[in-house]
Amino acid sequence: MTNHRHLEYQITNDPDAAHLMIRLKHLEKAFVKMSTLTIRDASIEIGKSITENSLDLQPNFSPASDLSIHEINAPKLPGNIYLSPDVLGSIKHHFLDGNSGIITQLFSFLACSENVQLEVISFPNIKSISEEDSFFLHLLGTGDVWLNYYGNIQEISVRSNYVINLSYIVAFEDTLNYEIKQLESLSLPGVNIGTVGEHNLFCHFKGMGKIWIQSRHRYALLNFFAPFIN
Repeated sequence: MTNHRHLEYQITNDPDAAHLMIRLKHLEKAFVKMSTLTIRDASIEIGKSITENSLDLQPNFSPASDLSIHEINAPKLPGNIYLSPDVLGSIKHHFLDGNSGIITQLFSFLACSENVQLEVISFPNIKSISEEDSFFLHLLGTGDVWLNYYGNIQEISVRSNYVINLSYIVAFEDTLNYEIKQLESLSLPGVNIGTVGEHNLFCHFKGMGKIWIQSRHRYALLNFFAPFIN
């Protein structure tokens, strides 16, 4: 097995409004979510969209999904790219060692190195409840991955069973078996709790593996401001 060379990177302003810099050496490549790319050196080129043309990504998601990932490379000289996440919060670096992959929500993905394979996972059974939350990214292979999360982050080691609200999940290892479903019993008759994006979707994990969760989620922030907006 050959040794993988990490991409050089720096995370600043963590945890409140983290910013990611990735330095690409000559001929190095990365895959980047374009909505987060703010600055690039003149030596950096934007290549093909892997969400449409790459064999590594199987686009079984609908056009409503907000995901555009492009190949970024340094064909002649080294250079830097700078990424600002869509959601204010922290950035986590994770290294895939080839033994297990991770599954992450679409909005959490920022970038990865070129040896990481990406595949979209669709959950048609929850699409009628929440279009945005019905798609995940499965990241496989060997290489660097950067994820964005809102609030603080906690790593949980699962050894049997674990149930968690889907809105708080950033990513989890694919060694875990999982099932996403809506828990109607949490609704209170006559009480309107959360008007934006609240759907009581929970994920039930079984097996052994790690889960990364965030201490806050974007729907809670929107519902906090909702009463003040006319």
